[in-house]
Amino acid sequence: MFDGFFGGFYRFGEVIFLLLYVNVLWVLFTLLGGIVLGFGPSTVAMFSVFRKWSMGESDIPVFTTFWKTYREEFLRANALGWVLAIIGLMLYVNLNYIELENTWFSAIIRYSILIAALIYSIMLIFIFPLYVHYESTFITYFKNSIFVAIYNPIRTIYAIAAIFTLYYVFVMLPSFIFFIGPSLVSMVIMWIAYRSFMRIEYKQEQIQESMESEGKTTGGDEHVTSTN
Repeated sequence: MFDGFFGGFYRFGEVIFLLLYVNVLWVLFTLLGGIVLGFGPSTVAMFSVFRKWSMGESDIPVFTTFWKTYREEFLRANALGWVLAIIGLMLYVNLNYIELENTWFSAIIRYSILIAALIYSIMLIFIFPLYVHYESTFITYFKNSIFVAIYNPIRTIYAIAAIFTLYYVFVMLPSFIFFIGPSLVSMVIMWIAYRSFMRIEYKQEQIQESMESEGKTTGGDEHVTSTN
């Protein structure tokens, strides 16, 4: 019954419903925290739901996952959100309002801030997926978000292209922002990020196995030499 065209249409409908439902939860719980204290936990909870979806879980307990993550990560998610907001605000103010009399020095400072803003933007792509997928420290999240982007340049380009495509869609169809905007962006980013994580873990396992194999070989050679 769910093979072929009808199966694809059914799965598409499931995804659309998931996007609508998660988007409603994100808006409600953001408002529940007074926006200022609700944005970070709601965003982390939304990425947690789409992490499960990216991992292939077909029957996601959406509300349970969202509420549990929102409640348990409330303080840490707020801390992460505020740190990101402060950094973003500092970059914005420096780019738009700070001017120096020395034209040459001003140009150097401006280009340096632009580079920092680019790094910050790339970091934003992976930091929430990293937060919901791995248990680590804040410093590690910031550091690894850059590492993942550099280690997977193709997938980073995919993510940037997807974000610009969605931005164009939202400009053309602004109503989409209200219904599925945040949830669609987070779903796409989480899907790309999860596959980046899996690729890195696979490479690390290969390196580890190679090192262990070389270690065993070296150990065997040393044993033969000492016996002789």
